[in-house]
Amino acid sequence: MKTTSMSNVTPESLVLSSILAEYNDTNGTARSMLERTPIPPPQADLGAIIGLSILFSAIVLVGIVGNGLVIFVILADRKMRQSVTNIFIMNLAIADFFIMAFGIPELVQFIMNRGWILGGGLCKFNRFTLVVSLYASVMSLVSVCVERFVAIVFPIKAHILCTRKKIIGVVACIWPIAVCCGLPTVLFNRVVPLAPGHPVSLCQLIFPIGHHSTFLAFKYLESCFFYIIPIITQVVLYSIIGRRLYASTEELSTKFQMRQNSRNRTDRAYETIRARKGVVKMLIVSVVIYFISYSPIQVHLFYNTFSTTPLPTGWPFLVFVMTMTHVNSAANPVLYCIFSQNFRRNFKKCLCYLCFRMQRKAYRRTRFDSFDSKGALSRRPSTTKTTVSRF
Repeated sequence: MKTTSMSNVTPESLVLSSILAEYNDTNGTARSMLERTPIPPPQADLGAIIGLSILFSAIVLVGIVGNGLVIFVILADRKMRQSVTNIFIMNLAIADFFIMAFGIPELVQFIMNRGWILGGGLCKFNRFTLVVSLYASVMSLVSVCVERFVAIVFPIKAHILCTRKKIIGVVACIWPIAVCCGLPTVLFNRVVPLAPGHPVSLCQLIFPIGHHSTFLAFKYLESCFFYIIPIITQVVLYSIIGRRLYASTEELSTKFQMRQNSRNRTDRAYETIRARKGVVKMLIVSVVIYFISYSPIQVHLFYNTFSTTPLPTGWPFLVFVMTMTHVNSAANPVLYCIFSQNFRRNFKKCLCYLCFRMQRKAYRRTRFDSFDSKGALSRRPSTTKTTVSRF
């Protein structure tokens, strides 16, 4: 029972992507990729290549520009820099920016559908960077969830636990942990031909000892720590946060009816809760997108483990998986623009400033060209007169 289309290309930003290339038989009967009879990868037609190129180009453009804007506006705005939540959001944007930028070579090879063609060095470095960025992105999502939980449910303790210095310390710990978790990728990833002498090669994680059992253990641990536990944690904490926020709204309504003279204070409390609700909604939608994006690969893994027949995969499935994983990294800036007034306002300022600079530069260039042409014309008669007088 072999599925060869997924083994031809490995989506870069999937935590469990390469398992489809190495584990497609069922109930412990899987064999190493090197032991299979190779089948040449199917070539995509020109229409599919053009369509995928446009689709992925749009997603990558939105992801790189959007995450770059998030990083810029947080660093440029002093008020936004003071928010501990925005520190985590900026760290998430940095991780997503790396995923989008280093995912470009993977996307090009995915569209070409001819295996890995960039050599062993980039196989290790590129996959390592993508895996570490994905781990850091997941840990940032969980961290901001925990920070919001402490700030809303335990507001008094938040002044002690969620200080700016401690939050920066947490962010500083996220990347070393992600690097340590991604070490197997840089140590054991290598370019492997489908068969000795076969022209198509793959960038795969190959463990030197007990590959099959070690590989499955690694992938299930990866799934547990970077998919299942984060999803469960965020669902539980955001449920508690939602109950607390809506209970606070009802409590404020009761106080407002009882104390008409405390209207200003109540209005300020309403605005605070409203702002917090907006942030929580934004973060919940981000978690939902993450869940939807990485669920197909998880379903494929667990289904093929416990089912007697493997889950069929084909080119449409691959395109859907690749699209969703990149949408996950590109969607967060769009969510910030929709749900956060501060981000929306600063995005507009930044874009207006960039447009103004471009228009000003174009105006200066046009003015200089016109001035230069006028100067050249004005110099010609004087040169002629001087020449005539000399004669």
